[in-house]
Amino acid sequence: MQQSHDANTPKQFNREQRWEIIRTLLQRSNLNSQAKQAFRQAYPNAPEEMLKTAVFHTYVDGIEAAIDWLVDLELFLREPSHQLDIAVTYHLLYHLYNWYQFNALLPDGKAGVLERLKEIKELASDGDIKAIIATVEELESMLKGDRNYPSF
Repeated sequence: MQQSHDANTPKQFNREQRWEIIRTLLQRSNLNSQAKQAFRQAYPNAPEEMLKTAVFHTYVDGIEAAIDWLVDLELFLREPSHQLDIAVTYHLLYHLYNWYQFNALLPDGKAGVLERLKEIKELASDGDIKAIIATVEELESMLKGDRNYPSF
């Protein structure tokens, strides 16, 4: 996973400061377009489809999944007979896993995709159809950002 070049990390802030940052995030009126603009600035070589999917897994459905998970945790503390909903956890893991995948792809953007296509051409010259199909399917899955998270 890529390390942040920014000196700001969540752990450097106290709990109250972190809550204020979260409130600011949740109160943004145009979060989707702001997130897309930030991703475009950070990853200028990434194709539009990758940016759109990265925004979805982080700032659109990813935030909602994180909130749902936190709410589920609080409901359990309020009433221990409430069983923690594993589906809520899986939903959050789905978005975190897809962000993990995109984090690996976004820095290379178009160049990284072109490199994979070059690999496919090499496999084609070797006549390895199964490897070609597997590589194409993995590339499609990565670009769509809908890969299932690993089994833990």
